[in-house]
Amino acid sequence: MTQTTPEAEIITAIQAAEKRQNFWQAMQIRDLAKLAECRPPDRPGIQLADGTPEELAAPMNMSIRVATKRILEAEHIVRRLPATLQALQDGVIDTARLRATYQITKDLSDDDALTVEKAVLSHGAHASYQEYRRALRRQAMKVDPEAAERKRKQRLEQRDVVTRKSEDGSAKLVATMLAGEAESAYNVLNHLAHKAKTPDDTRTLAQRRADALIDLVLGNDRQRVRATINVTVPLSTLIGLNDEPGELTEYGPITAEQCRELARDGVLRRLVTDDFGHLLDVSPNRYASEGLAERIRMRDRTCRQPGCRVPGRKCRVHTSKRASRRRRHRDRDYRLLCKRHQLMYQRTKGWIVAQPEPDRLIFVTPTAQVREAVAERYEEPAA
Repeated sequence: MTQTTPEAEIITAIQAAEKRQNFWQAMQIRDLAKLAECRPPDRPGIQLADGTPEELAAPMNMSIRVATKRILEAEHIVRRLPATLQALQDGVIDTARLRATYQITKDLSDDDALTVEKAVLSHGAHASYQEYRRALRRQAMKVDPEAAERKRKQRLEQRDVVTRKSEDGSAKLVATMLAGEAESAYNVLNHLAHKAKTPDDTRTLAQRRADALIDLVLGNDRQRVRATINVTVPLSTLIGLNDEPGELTEYGPITAEQCRELARDGVLRRLVTDDFGHLLDVSPNRYASEGLAERIRMRDRTCRQPGCRVPGRKCRVHTSKRASRRRRHRDRDYRLLCKRHQLMYQRTKGWIVAQPEPDRLIFVTPTAQVREAVAERYEEPAA
């Protein structure tokens, strides 16, 4: 008879509570929609009957604005996303994934919203919230690429740099721009920060990045570098045969037109995948290849510890105990781990990690919780 530890029982209880919470959240959404149905708008030009948000706000101790928003969102979800709501009620997904589905599909037609919902739910909850949201965005771009491109151009028109002041005398400089430009700008700052390091420099890397930005903006001359970013794009999209979305490393799906713009103006690196989205080859033609380590980074993309999303550029390639000189080039002997989780494996005992396939890992925690982690593919499997 298997004995469970107190920690394992606690984790099981937390999981059960999460499912109950999702169930009741789904039931509340249904009731909010019923409230709107019971009191339809009594005059043209309004979405809710007068007084309906106020009636909800009073006993719930919430603002009328919040009450209005919750009722309208619930009505939208019940009417347009029935399968997503049922998945929440059944404990398949959580409220964060439900809200992401609502946000990403709200500008689509009813039929397109249902198509996106069906395609994403067919793969379950996905390994993480970020992957689920990426899948939603990719499917939304597929069903209506023109709408996605219009939204991107609207964001381009809204580009800006603003300050957000703090009471402690500091402030944030926030720039809104397209993802490719933001990644390139960050890569330049990161390069300059590394380059500025001297033996007697006590500044952190983050502090040197901030100083590099100030030096660039305020005129301290420094050597500029050419930053590169990795874009995965189908060849058919690149030559204009279709509008299948591509993917920007560490960001997610981008529109076909943006892929073509990056191809015209940026530095490309070829990422070859099979029909199921598995990475087959990384072109060494951008700069000198780092060999196997670079291949592992492009395959894994993030730290492989379940729930961790530290990007691959901040991780190190971890070698499993069974790796040997004779087998050192086998992909299944290596995985990416961030600094925190490298230290975790050094400081804690009881973790078991199996790597039956290069992109598939099985983790067994000290409390006997089993979790499978598959490297995020560059494209969904072919139907």
